[in-house]
Parts: sequence; structure tokens; C-alpha cells
Amino acid sequence: MSSTISDSELKSHIENTVGENDTPSESTSKTKFTFQTYKNLLAICTAFLLQFTAFSGISNLQSSLNTEANVGVNSLSIIYACLIISAIFLPHPLISIFGLKWTIVMSQIPYLLYVAANYYPKAYLMYPAAGLVGLAAAPLWTSKCSYLTDIGTIYAENKFLNKNVIVNRFFGIFFTFFQTGQVWGNLISYVVLKPKETGTNGTRINTTVRIKYDRCGADFTEQEYKGAEVINQIDRKTINVLCILYILISLCSILIIICFLNQRRKASKDQISVMLRHSVTLLVSTAKHMCNIEQIYLIPLTIWSGLEQSFIGAQFTQGFITCTFNAKYVGLIFIAYGICDSIGSACFGQLVKFMGRWPCFMIGAVINYSLIITMFIWKPTENRMFVLFILAGLWGLADAVWQTQINSFYGILFVDKNEAAFSNYRLWESTGFVLFYIIAPYIRIRVALIILLIFLTLGMMGYVATENLLRKKKLKVADIPRAN
Repeated sequence: MSSTISDSELKSHIENTVGENDTPSESTSKTKFTFQTYKNLLAICTAFLLQFTAFSGISNLQSSLNTEANVGVNSLSIIYACLIISAIFLPHPLISIFGLKWTIVMSQIPYLLYVAANYYPKAYLMYPAAGLVGLAAAPLWTSKCSYLTDIGTIYAENKFLNKNVIVNRFFGIFFTFFQTGQVWGNLISYVVLKPKETGTNGTRINTTVRIKYDRCGADFTEQEYKGAEVINQIDRKTINVLCILYILISLCSILIIICFLNQRRKASKDQISVMLRHSVTLLVSTAKHMCNIEQIYLIPLTIWSGLEQSFIGAQFTQGFITCTFNAKYVGLIFIAYGICDSIGSACFGQLVKFMGRWPCFMIGAVINYSLIITMFIWKPTENRMFVLFILAGLWGLADAVWQTQINSFYGILFVDKNEAAFSNYRLWESTGFVLFYIIAPYIRIRVALIILLIFLTLGMMGYVATENLLRKKKLKVADIPRAN
């Protein structure tokens, strides 16, 4: 897509060359260009860190705090259902009309509304806010990726550096910031949330018992849990304090983008109409791409990616953590998940260069098989909290495999059909999210674990079949010169 750069300073710096005889004014100009580039990079990194500190923190608590009529979990399913529509139709037209900066700002506002809706978590507030988040998600991430790619490319051209190296460096810096959001959001919830300390007769109590319910773990079901007598629940006033903190953090995120990020890309009316037609074309190509045999093989693995993320964020938090202790400890235990996921993302991105792709997939599968079997047979108890840290940490490590390797595998496998392939990726991953968020309140965790085992097994079978097809294609290509 052709584009214009509204930031005149950055545009003029591209025309400069680096030489030994630069005048003082040219040297100052280059310094200013470098400052502007890293200022924009830091603004995006900080804004996304703050926004997803708040959003991730409140999302992890939906199944534990907003249990009335399953409003919390249902709102998460709405987000991912709307994301499917958003990914196909909205990013290109919005970027064309508003430019990258204001598309980011507009897409941040629904996240703020969703966090604010948790202050009064009723369906008529939570569901519309969740729908808006789902519609905003694709434009937000597309704008971010485009912005980082643009400034990285311009910086590399200006400094006569390798474009791929600089763009990868900028994305690496971004995810270094972003992945820590899971840690900070959960740490805030752990510090702020406190259970009630007053008994039914008004006397102070000092108990760590969450409820009179002894089926935590694989036998947990939300329907029975709701009927149990709550002894040590979280005070609503405390939850509201947490919501206010998250609202302020989200507001700071939006203000950072407005105040510090330069505008980029704004298309003409003709380009806007082209982008609208492109969205329709993408819908058609996405549907056609489903008939691709490699894509068919990867569908179970892609659905698995959504299932495993929704399970750890909804059923594990409620059935293993909140049930055994209370919602306060969700944040504490999920810090281990965030740290291991972040470290794992960095490590597996490098390990694949030395080990190859399939050993990384096998490591992720073995970890998840082991964890699922452990959850089948192990019953959480108050004096075994450290096991929950291990389970969450290892699940985060496995998740790092799926998020890094499935994404990169799609990119490698469907080089010529990139957009249609990643639209399918978002479609089937979102299907996994929606499936578990819908059925989670009505099934035992034991049933959910069986579903996870089935999809993980089917997913790995499909992955092996895809690798086999890819190997055969490479052999055919290698044999062509010999035949000639």
C-alpha cells in the first residue's frame, strides 16, 4: 500500500546520507532523527505494556470474580468471536482513514471501556464492551506491527543498516516490554485483593479456607461451586479499588500514544476504497484457503492453541487456585506463568535455529501431556501451593512454544498466501477460545482435560503430517534439476 508520512521531520531525514563531511546542522538533524525514532518506539512499548497490564490482569480474574450468570467468562468468549470478524474487515480501512497513530488510539478505547465495565459487572455493560474489544483487537495489533515495521525500515535505510535486523530488533524490544505486562498485572491484583476478615457474627476471623467445597482440581465444576458456602470471599469494595487502578493505567496508556507518538500513513479516498475491496477479497481468499491440505492438517493444532490459553486463564484459575485459596492468589501464581512464558518465547525463538522446528514442538507437547496427566491425578491442597506455581510456570513455558512456533510455521508454510493463512490462524485459534469459554461453566475440569488431550493429539498428528508433506515437496524440488 502506498503511503504518505505526516511526520515531516522523519521524511526529511530519509533523504540525508551518512558521510564523513557532514555539517554540524546535518549531524544535529541525524541525532534528532534517531531520538524521534526511539521516542516513537518507546511510546508504543510503554503504552502496550500499560494497556495489557490492566487488560491481562482483569481478564485472568473473570472466571473467579464475575461468576454471576457467567458474565466474566461469557464476555471473554464474545471478545474472541468478534475478533474473527475484526481480523478480516476492519484493519486496512481504519488504518487508511485514520492513520496508524489514531487507529491505535481508537482501538485502545474499547479496552478501557471493558476494564471500566468490571466496576459494575452486569451483562448489559460487560457484553457490549467485550464486543468492542474484539472488534478493536485486530486493528490495534495490525497498526502496531505496521508502525514498528515502518520506523524500523526508515531507520535502517537512513543508517545504511540491514532492514530485517533492525525490524527484528524493534520487535524484540517491543515484546521484551509487552511480555512483562502479565507479571505486573497479576502482581497488582495480588497486592490489592484481600479476602473478607469478618465472620457472619461480626467477629474477626483469621482463616485461609476459601469455601466449604472439597472437589477442587479435576473434579471441580462451577455449578456445584456456586452452591457451596463461601467463607472467605473477596470484598466488592476491594475489587472496585483494583478496577480503578486498572482504569487509570489504561488511561495513561492512551495518553502516552496521543502525546508522544507521531502520526504515520493516511490514505486518499481512492486508497480507502481499494482497502475496502481488499477486505472483501481477503474474506474470499480466507474461505478458499481452508481447502488447502496443509491448512486442514493444521486446524486441530490451531484450535488447540486457543483451547490451552482459555483453559489456563479460566478453568485452571477457578478450579485449582480460587477454589483452593481465593481469587487473590490468581495474580501471585500467574506471575510464574508470565515469567516462564516470556523467557520461553525468547529461548525457543533462538533454540529453533539449532534444534530445528520439530524438537521444539515435541518439547511443548511433552510438557502439556505431563501437566494434563498431573492435573488428572493431583488434588490441590492449601499446603501444596508450590505445585500450583510449577504447573502455571510449565504451562507458560509450553505456551511459549505454541505461540512462537505455530505463528512462524504458518509464515514459512504459506509464504505466498500470508494474509489468508493468518486469517485462518486467527479464525481457528479464536474458535478454540470461544469453545472453551462457552462450555467451561457447565463441565467438570476432568472433561475439559480430556478435550485438551484429544485436540493436542490430533494437533500433533496434523503437524507431523504437514511436516511430511513439506519434506516431500522439498525432495521433489531437489529432484527437478537432476531430471533435467
